[in-house]
Parts: sequence; C-alpha cells; structure tokens
Amino acid sequence: MMRPVRSLARVLTWRLTLIAIVIVALNIAVVGFYYGSDRRELETEVVSDVAERLGGDIEGLTLPANASSRTIFADYPQAYAFALVDRTGTVIDAMNPRLIPPSATDIFADDWITTVDLPDGRVLYAGHEFSDRGDGLRIVFVMRDDPAGLLRRAFMSEFREHVWLPILPMALLLIGASVLLIRRELAPVAKAAAWARTIQPGKVSPPPSGPVPAEVADLIDATQRALDRLNAALAAESRHAAEAAHALRTPVAVLVARLDALPPGETTNRLRTDLEALSRTVQQVLAGARIGALEVPDDNAHDLCGSAKVVTTALAPFAYGKGVELALSLPDAPIMVRANAEAVELALANLIENAVLHGGHGLVEISVGPGPRLVVRDRGPGLPPGAQSRVFQPFWRGPDAVPGGSGLGLAIVDRVQRAQGGSVEVNLPPGGGCEIVLSFQRVNS
Repeated sequence: MMRPVRSLARVLTWRLTLIAIVIVALNIAVVGFYYGSDRRELETEVVSDVAERLGGDIEGLTLPANASSRTIFADYPQAYAFALVDRTGTVIDAMNPRLIPPSATDIFADDWITTVDLPDGRVLYAGHEFSDRGDGLRIVFVMRDDPAGLLRRAFMSEFREHVWLPILPMALLLIGASVLLIRRELAPVAKAAAWARTIQPGKVSPPPSGPVPAEVADLIDATQRALDRLNAALAAESRHAAEAAHALRTPVAVLVARLDALPPGETTNRLRTDLEALSRTVQQVLAGARIGALEVPDDNAHDLCGSAKVVTTALAPFAYGKGVELALSLPDAPIMVRANAEAVELALANLIENAVLHGGHGLVEISVGPGPRLVVRDRGPGLPPGAQSRVFQPFWRGPDAVPGGSGLGLAIVDRVQRAQGGSVEVNLPPGGGCEIVLSFQRVNS
C-alpha cells in the first residue's frame, strides 16, 4: 500500500508559492544590485526628495521656522545644508551656510548635481528650481555625510516603487488565482477517487459523469475495464463454486438415503455425522457463491425479530439432536434495519450452527437488540488466545475444535455483513463462552 502524502492541490500550491517567492527574491536582488551600484541615481533621488519636502513647506518666498523639513538640517548641522535663492541670486533663507560654497548659489541651471571627493569623504552639491512656482525660486543643497540615512531611504523608495508595489501584489494575485484554478481543475480527480471508493466486488459502479480532462478520463476508463475483468472473473469463480456445490448435492442426498438403509451402529452413526458435516459444507459453499451478487437498497427495511424467529425455529431440531437448548429473547417492538432477509437468516443460521457445534452442551442464547443488533451467546470453552483476529478467515479452525465444522461459517457471516453494510464482532464475555454480535444499519427515514 502506498504511503499517503500531501494532496496534489497542496503540493502544486506550495510549489507555485515557492516560484513566486523566487521571482520576488530575484527582482529584489536585481533592483538592489542596480541601485546599490548606481550611487548617482540614488543621490538624484535624495535631492528630489529634499527639494519636494522643502517646496511643500515654503510659504511665499520664505520657509517657516517651524517647518518639519528643517529638522534634519537642525539635527545634523555638520552634514546637511540648504539655501533658498531667488531669481537675482539673493539668498533668502539658509541653514548651515558654512557648508555651501559661494559659487554654488551663482549657478542658475534648473537642476544640477555635482560631487567632490575630499580626503574626509564625498560631498554632494546640487541645485533645483521649483518649476511649478514661476518666480524662479530655487534651492541649493549640500550633503557632506549622511547620518540621517537619506541614501538608504532613497534605496528603499526604489524598492517600494519597483518591487513591492508592482511585483508583490501581482505575485499574490497569481498565487490566489492559481489556487482557485488548481482546485477547479483537480475536482475531476477527486470525483474519480470518490467513485473508486464506491467500487465493490461483483457490483456495477457507474463512472462519474460530466467532462473531465483526457488524463483523468483515461484513468477512469482503464479502471472501469479492470473492474469489468475482475467482476467477470469473480462471477465465473462464483458460478463454478455454485455449480460444484450443486453437483455435490445429489450424491450427498444419495449417500444419506443409502445410509438410512444400513443397520444402526457406531460406524453408521459416524458416517451420518460426517455426511451431515459434508452437507453443511455444500450448503455453505452455495451460500458463499450467492453473497457476491447481494445488493441491499438504502430503503430496504427488514425486521430482525422475524428472522430470529424463523432461524431459531428451523434449527431447534438440529440443536436438540446435539443436546443443546436454544433460547430466544425478543424486544416488544420490531427493530427495522437496512438488510436483506435471506442474508440475515443465512448469517444467523451460521452463527447458531457454529455455537451448537463448538459451544459445548448447554444453552445457546439468541437475542435481538438493544438497537440494530443480533447477538448469539454460547456457554462453551470460548476461544483460544489470539483467535479473535483469525476466526473470520476461511477454513480456519481452532486447535481444539470439535469435528463437524468446515471453518467456513464465520467467514461467510463476515462476508454477508460487509455486503449489506453491517459488521460482525466477537466478544469473550465474563463467565466464559463466546458472544458474536451482528450489527446493522438503521433504515433511512
């Protein structure tokens, strides 16, 4: 049996998620390498960001003293400086002007950036005209160091603009859409698996209807052909067993008739016992051959009390001949179950015969209920250790089993119960003996 693993839908979803993560990681690596190696692009982004913040706080031609854009210049006077310059080149406002060379305020280009590598580090000089104002106001910006992390902010801004915003939502959307599509496309596989679970030997199970992918259709078709071959083989096997058992009935009946003509004696009695056992075996083989075709509709209601009465009455002479008394306990009301009358009587008859033959002399109790159950209890020696798991194997008999059995009775009972959706259980009750319980499904109301 193959070891169960994760569902195919989950496997495909995880693999798709992994692919999306790899794609995002590759984009992060590419963007990080590109902007990390292009310092000039990051410096241009820093100048644009500083100019935007200052421009947003300017009122008229002045920058208020409490403007938030002044913060980094006040916090880091050795690193950053700015100057507001009008169209005539007059400095209107400035912070940390000692960092700004006089020549920088005389450059009237709209936007410019230059850097100088000094012994103590790289210095950035830049200018930017506020084109949306129309009065020629411009800013000169100087950055000798970057303790406020402006370059880092610019780097993260590029990540946000080129990775997080365009790629990550698309990856999440792709994963979500793919999950829905995977579940939808794998639905026929789940339907085919559900159909396969309903397959039972000897029964026709129509394959699932509706359009399915070619691969799933091929699997269903191959399974159906294999099922047809197995059903044909099972039918042939059952037919051969039934034919063989039926053919044996006539010579057994002839032997019984001739045995009746023999004078009484020990040998005659032993032969009679052996012929009875052979006759039961033939009947059990015939019964087993009919089980494969057993079908019980969901609405097939049957009263367990009626079967218990019929079988107990029919087997009373057999039990009396073996020195065993049968006791039947019935509830006040009928107990209706989903079962086939002939199958119930066959299973119960095998249990009672088994109890009479192997339960020793004494009492065999048959009871109906409580609930949808039939219980057969004997007062014999019980089962040997470890036998509870083997009693339903065909032809298995205990080491101390008395003559007269074939080892087919309980195997047939198990097959009958499974064929009609029930179960059988063996218990070893206190006080000795053996108790076998037939459980059934209640009728759907």
